[in-house]
Amino acid sequence: MISVTLEKNIDPALLTGRAKKLENALAWQILKDTDEFVPALTGSFAIRSHVIGNVIVYPGPYARYLWHGVAMVNSKTGKGPRYIPEVGWRWPKGAILKPTSRPLKFNTTVHAKAQSHWMDASRAQNMERWNEIALKVYTNG
Repeated sequence: MISVTLEKNIDPALLTGRAKKLENALAWQILKDTDEFVPALTGSFAIRSHVIGNVIVYPGPYARYLWHGVAMVNSKTGKGPRYIPEVGWRWPKGAILKPTSRPLKFNTTVHAKAQSHWMDASRAQNMERWNEIALKVYTNG
């Protein structure tokens, strides 16, 4: 969650009208600024990421897996995904995953700063700018 402190006296009623625009604009900026931290082998995961209203969506069943940065296994079998020729690695339909203690090793060829918890790393680097953007959209509409 992002918190913005306004240092100008602005009519609070304006916030209602501008809130959706502010949230959407900020979500798109955050998505853009966070890209360099998102794990990527082909770039597909980052390219398919998008914004719905004020929510940033990282797609695919493996988003949680990448976010936590640890290998996941099928909770029933204790095994990882299986390789399907011409499709790739897939979990059996309906598999419930559980994390292990084995950390993932992120490839940094596509995104040099790729890591788990990519939003936290982006926040640490970009928070000041996000606050400035939010204030600008809020005050200027």
